[in-house]
Amino acid sequence: MHRDEIQKLGAQAARDGLTLWDCPYYRAAAMPGHTGESITEWRGKVEAWEAGFLAETRSWNPPRGTPPPAGQARRPVH
Repeated sequence: MHRDEIQKLGAQAARDGLTLWDCPYYRAAAMPGHTGESITEWRGKVEAWEAGFLAETRSWNPPRGTPPPAGQARRPVH
């Protein structure tokens, strides 16, 4: 599976309400000792999945100090 496909799976997992600990590459059956792949290959998959997951979750809450989109000014809380 290509990196971009794995990133999409990570993003979908975030949308589905999963956590970083739910990465499918953390399961014993997907670890290098069971698959025979190198640790470098496995780590690349983990990093791709996490990158997709984190990119998705960051899109939900923009960094502090980021102005709201035009037309969505914040109302003061009373």
